[in-house]
Amino acid sequence: MSCLRILACWLICSLSLAITSVTASSPASSLEGRAVWAGPRDVGVTETSVVDFVTQLEKAHVNTLVMQVKGGPGLFWPSMQFPDAVAKGYREFDMPGVLIRECHKRAIQFHAWFVDFAEGAESWIVRQHPEWLAKSPSGKPTTDEVLRGRNYNLAWMCPARRPGYTDQWLIPVIVDFARRYEVDAIHHDYIRYPGDLAPDSYCFCDYCLEQLPRYASYYSQTYPDRAFLPPIDRPHLEAHWERSPRVLPPNWSELPREMKSRFLFEGSFFSGGHRDLDFFFYDYRIDSVTRFAREVVEAVRAVKPGMEFSAAVFKNPIQSARFIGQDWRRFHPWVQYAMPMDYRSHYPGDFETHLDLLAESIRQQKEWARDFRHLWIGIATQYLYDEEREPLLRIRDFADGRGPAEAAKAQFSSVAQRLSEFAPALNAQIVAFLEKPSSAPSPARAIGEFLAAPPIGYFPTEKLTRTLERVRAQGVEGVVIFSAGGISSMRLWDAVAAFYGQ
Repeated sequence: MSCLRILACWLICSLSLAITSVTASSPASSLEGRAVWAGPRDVGVTETSVVDFVTQLEKAHVNTLVMQVKGGPGLFWPSMQFPDAVAKGYREFDMPGVLIRECHKRAIQFHAWFVDFAEGAESWIVRQHPEWLAKSPSGKPTTDEVLRGRNYNLAWMCPARRPGYTDQWLIPVIVDFARRYEVDAIHHDYIRYPGDLAPDSYCFCDYCLEQLPRYASYYSQTYPDRAFLPPIDRPHLEAHWERSPRVLPPNWSELPREMKSRFLFEGSFFSGGHRDLDFFFYDYRIDSVTRFAREVVEAVRAVKPGMEFSAAVFKNPIQSARFIGQDWRRFHPWVQYAMPMDYRSHYPGDFETHLDLLAESIRQQKEWARDFRHLWIGIATQYLYDEEREPLLRIRDFADGRGPAEAAKAQFSSVAQRLSEFAPALNAQIVAFLEKPSSAPSPARAIGEFLAAPPIGYFPTEKLTRTLERVRAQGVEGVVIFSAGGISSMRLWDAVAAFYGQ
């Protein structure tokens, strides 16, 4: 009898261990975070369109919506405190109110997405306070820049200036929203300096030209004109740093703006020493962004205790600290959800190379995000399909007079076979146009219509599925897909539902 009992116990334990092993190693383990980013265009401005949108989220097993409520055009809710900043169409319709109600009915969390330090070039707040704009060494805002042959249309604001955009506008706007709506979290985006153009050129506004030397103690405020040069009694010049000599040149007040800017970025702590002042420039920017992350939490929790925060951040916090002032490792006391934007566009190489680099990056991010409560990986649908999209965009650019014929013809060859299968009429139109551009009808409009409503299958679902599976294989807690509009336009909702429903 005792032998039988021993055998029975052994069998039960073995079966239990086997089940545990299968469960632990199963690639279909569910994700805690199954999220999408969405913009106002994805949702519409009627109750019916909102209900339809949230129903689609529910069918796709989405449990968190990250919804934009502040962007380039302004505020996407009927703010009573800032009515002049409300975007057209949102004074009459309370889009967030209806969305939050419908999401919570379906147990979908709502993160309110704010574009922090970038405004539309013609936004109300930019017109009201141009002095809050981030400035280049020549005193120009980002809207004076040209990027890829086109005028840059984002007006970046100075995160450091006090009083200024951060404390007089951005934080009060977020508090206004948090006070009005029962949301699950506030979501940061563009919580940084500009990085897609001249990242070392911002900010040198009047405030920063004055404040950065104070921040780094480049002179004594008690004895502003004293040099306090230390005795040189050590073999290395930089070894005398702790006595804090005056760093600014004696004629600082007389220097023009561009010379001051150049010195603060390219100058030396010691005359004749290393050109090392860029270190303090970068640290000043990091401190300004991190300070905002703290201040906004303090302000919001004063009206909504316990409010959580999430943030869309760049994939490498060490590199983004240098280039855009975003060392998101420092956000962890004030941000609960780290959402690195691991978009294919942020990696080199072809699709397969991207998958390998993505997995490597996530393994690093798990270490960088160890102090955060949640790590949800962000991917973008449209960039997964560069091979299917880019040739058509280049052909459209050529047809609109904005690109060379050689590039259009070369790229078309890579997509012609697939296009002939899914859109033979468009394929024939492009062939005719590329052969005789001067006489054949332009395919630009037809390409736009095709990309807006492609046939199912043109964008292969396996690309999205393989990317999502590679993310999950790294043992992460959640995924955020950018964006609902891209999922719809590429006909990928079924693929999202299949993955999120596992």
